[in-house]
Amino acid sequence: MMILEIKASRQSDTFLSNLDKLTFAMYHFSKTIQASFDEAIAQVTEALQAEGLGILTEIDVQTAFKKKLDTDFRNYKILGACHPLIAYRMLQTDDKAGALYPCNVVVQEHDDGRVEVSAVDPLIMFLMIHSPQAKEIALEASQKMQAVMDRLPAATPVVA
Repeated sequence: MMILEIKASRQSDTFLSNLDKLTFAMYHFSKTIQASFDEAIAQVTEALQAEGLGILTEIDVQTAFKKKLDTDFRNYKILGACHPLIAYRMLQTDDKAGALYPCNVVVQEHDDGRVEVSAVDPLIMFLMIHSPQAKEIALEASQKMQAVMDRLPAATPVVA
């Protein structure tokens, strides 16, 4: 993996010409689960709480798109989750880390009825903060989010 440190502004030609050279690891955890959309929301909420995370925000993308764009969209919710102690420790390390909060968890129902849960990997998100303390805290946050995903029941494969 090659990560370039670009000190130029985002609008500069240097930054834009180097974007294609940036390579990032998988930025999320994803899992298809055996549940209805509403059941999945409840299961995710319970799994987050079990790992000490609370939901700060909930965005109903389906409703927002209908209201703002007058277009239909599948069931899709973004849950903004946060672990208060981890957030506090990260902000003690870097006071601008709040720009990266909350850690989003997406619950979506695909057209074929599959319900998928995806969560941002905090380790990848917080790699932008260049300090050993931040990396340690980010690893802890990443492990918490992975534990949340592990608590969710995996979908049973359909055998034809």
